Amino acid sequence: MSKEYLKSVFLTGFMGAGKSTAGQLTADLLNIPFFDLDERIVQREKRSIASIFAEDGEEYFRNCETDLLGELKDEPAAVYATGGGIVAREVNREAMASLGKIVYLSASWPTLQERLRSSVDRPLVAQEKNWDELKTLWGERQTFYSEADIIVSVDGLTPMEIAQNIHDGLIIKE
Repeated sequence: MSKEYLKSVFLTGFMGAGKSTAGQLTADLLNIPFFDLDERIVQREKRSIASIFAEDGEEYFRNCETDLLGELKDEPAAVYATGGGIVAREVNREAMASLGKIVYLSASWPTLQERLRSSVDRPLVAQEKNWDELKTLWGERQTFYSEADIIVSVDGLTPMEIAQNIHDGLIIKE
């Protein structure tokens, strides 16, 4: 695409859906910057997300997400990979919608479980975590995820195919 996309794009979905990987590729296609909101929080807090969860709890981390979203209104358009739980707060969904388009990267539970099995740096996927609890959390978030402007099913797709589907959905929706 030769010109810049003029709105921000927020990639939502459960952990393991491929938001960060597809996000960079999507940003390249749209000719706008890419940012991972989790990474921004890590840089700001000067500690890992796992440490944030362990030391201050999930609520503190969710507050960091909300604060960061509030600061984006003064920044140019970009593609943002979000944390999987950012959609649980209505204020976050409203902030993202006011700044651009929300894209849900939809993955089936078997796809997510396979991708998360080898994860070592996700605080909600500790080895002792019960898969049934994670599946329940995934199910609880589906209503929020499905409010997205664009839904891209990622099962069986390469990261570039996902990025192209996001790009095409954004351009067609405009």
